[in-house]
Amino acid sequence: MRKTAAILLLMLFVFNTIGYKLWFTIAMQHADNRLEAALDKNNFNEQDLFTLKIPINLPYQNSWSSFERTNGEITVDGETYVYVQRKVQNDTMYLQCIRHTEKINLQEKSNDYFGKVNDVAGNNDGKKMPGKSSTLLKFAVSDFTNDIPSWKHVSFTADLSVYAIKPFINSGSTHLQKLIKPPQSV
Repeated sequence: MRKTAAILLLMLFVFNTIGYKLWFTIAMQHADNRLEAALDKNNFNEQDLFTLKIPINLPYQNSWSSFERTNGEITVDGETYVYVQRKVQNDTMYLQCIRHTEKINLQEKSNDYFGKVNDVAGNNDGKKMPGKSSTLLKFAVSDFTNDIPSWKHVSFTADLSVYAIKPFINSGSTHLQKLIKPPQSV
């Protein structure tokens, strides 16, 4: 019984440390594959597409008459967009993209799960955990900070005669002369 409980707790620990990340990574990869298959079959709404215009500076660039299917993705402000098709016309590349809502939802769920498992502040949704209060934390911090002396500002007065400018004396040549001469025997 104890051995089974230990194995179950160890499995839970491993899942909470690295397993959930692997789980969400596999789920996101499956979501990418499903969306790519739908895009390859032209199974998307044309109204969901938006166009990115990217200037290109290539000599002797040919213009394309129509769009061609392309793969790739871009993330802007936490939103993931997938390239659907592209076209080059004169000195501009036009990329038509679609929002990858399934991947965005999975990323939000992954971040939320990480926050709840690791008790990150701000993930309690306004709920106060029983047994935890901010006054207890303040009391504990004050226990450690009472014996620390406060900083005091001390002004130093400097004697300006100590910092008087002295003439520059080139003593480097005498030093070099000592290095050049061989040592003398006694």
